[in-house]
Amino acid sequence: MKGELQNEKVLVRGKEVFIGVDVHKESWHVTARVDEEEVFHGRIPSQYHALQKLLDCFRDCRVKVAYEAGPCGFWLYDRLTENGIETIVVPPSLIPVESGNKVKTDKRDSRKLAKLLESNMLKRVYVLSEEDRADRELLRTRRQVLEHRSDVVRQIKSKLLFHGISSPLATERWTKGYIRWLRELTWGSKVLKVSFESLIELYEYLTEHLIKINQEVDLPPFIVPHSELDLLNRSPVEWPQVQAVDNPMHCEV
Repeated sequence: MKGELQNEKVLVRGKEVFIGVDVHKESWHVTARVDEEEVFHGRIPSQYHALQKLLDCFRDCRVKVAYEAGPCGFWLYDRLTENGIETIVVPPSLIPVESGNKVKTDKRDSRKLAKLLESNMLKRVYVLSEEDRADRELLRTRRQVLEHRSDVVRQIKSKLLFHGISSPLATERWTKGYIRWLRELTWGSKVLKVSFESLIELYEYLTEHLIKINQEVDLPPFIVPHSELDLLNRSPVEWPQVQAVDNPMHCEV
């Protein structure tokens, strides 16, 4: 059966059904196979109720679904699993490729997934629990904010170098005193002053958010994570620590 579902027709009863879904933001291409034959191939809206409508066409069937891991995440896996449907999320790099066939389209992808699923030739990724995924997402956000702050630090140092300004302090650690010295610098024009102070404010804004994230995950203020997965597998008392500076808001970068 090609194209759209018509009148919620029952396609198959009491069989094993293999469904490949090519997941995208706007729409999904879906292929269903039974007994080595294609019984449905078409495009549906990228909403779960549209897929559920297709699944309802397979009465008293054992249904297996496969889709590629990607930017759409694991919410589809969660919904299908909650409804008792065996689902595997496939790493794209481990999908078998036919020799000489490197053409990649949404329609071909869903057909390929369904066929390989039926042949039991698909690898699966390990899907973390929703709680673990949330923890990892927070740690990933922390790393992104930290990288953003490091970029801001480099921009500030570049401005100082470009204008020939050197710190009179014994250290250039980003301490309370160092930030105060940066704020007290005089500039030849109001435009330069606004430009430089905007970077200082952005640095402090990002630092405040880092502290907030640390508190949310029970991190002390001076934690340097080795890796997201490493931290997820270790208790807070095992997390590595670095030397603190005189102001918890300003760590050395």
